[in-house]
Amino acid sequence: MSKNNTDRQSRNLLDSLFKEVRAFRYAKEVRDLFAYCIKMRHLSAYNAALVYSQQPGTQLVLSASQWYKEKRLIKPNSCPLIILLPFGPVGFVYDIINTMPFDDSDSEKARQILIDRYINNPFLTQHRDMFGYSDTLSVLKANLSEHGIAYEKMVAGSSISASICPFNKASITISLGRFGYMKYHSYFWVGINDNLDNAEQIAGLCHELGHLFCHHVKAPIGWYTHRPIKQVSEEFEAESTAYLVCKRLGIQTRSVEYLAGYKDDDEIPPVSFENIFRAVNVIETMLSRSLTYKDGYLYKFDKTFKQLADDLVKQAKNRH
Repeated sequence: MSKNNTDRQSRNLLDSLFKEVRAFRYAKEVRDLFAYCIKMRHLSAYNAALVYSQQPGTQLVLSASQWYKEKRLIKPNSCPLIILLPFGPVGFVYDIINTMPFDDSDSEKARQILIDRYINNPFLTQHRDMFGYSDTLSVLKANLSEHGIAYEKMVAGSSISASICPFNKASITISLGRFGYMKYHSYFWVGINDNLDNAEQIAGLCHELGHLFCHHVKAPIGWYTHRPIKQVSEEFEAESTAYLVCKRLGIQTRSVEYLAGYKDDDEIPPVSFENIFRAVNVIETMLSRSLTYKDGYLYKFDKTFKQLADDLVKQAKNRH
């Protein structure tokens, strides 16, 4: 069996695990899940949700090699938890209660110090720069084109933060790294209210990207599949995406008010947590670094773009 087939089967198993192990139907269950994912910033939101689905209440999960660096060993017969690896199929992590120090002496205080370093460390959430998230916002905007999104400033009242729609007429510029740049047409357009501060613009943009990456946008594109769900479900997924991204960044967002509108025993609308957490992962990747042209939706899913980019890079290499 090829590596690609093995990876695909592993990811399908994870999808099934996330969908079937635990059903989140009521607002309190969802709030508890989100609170756990916000706390576990050393994991991707998707992996934090996977861990929570398998074993709620874990204090700190790391891989065996990470625990070894912390001078702790995995206890015999400990049951691992499954996570998704960035460039591979699956990985395994263990909760701190299933580990022991090298010297076989342990204490609650020592464990708490270690937990605080990973989870309660305030420096892990201090994304605000001296210009108030301007660097974070700039990185996010700069990575839109790799996903086929044209960006434009929008002047509006404070009640409107951003908007997204299908639009394939704008010209976008995409970096090919040391091989120069290429022009291509957009598939989507996003406008962001320039009257808002940086944190509010990030929150608004995350909401609209939540709609996009949860596949709510009705776009006549072969490689983009629209999910026909009710508007209340669309809004819940987009608000949840923005809430998770922003809270993990340390940004307060209006999504808090939206989600707070559901009482603990209220049943939430039908939603796909699989899509929510995948959307969060995509956006957090866009926030973390400058993407290469191979990282975006265009190269991954648009065959015409991929061929054109590969040809341009090949020509550039031949010239050198």
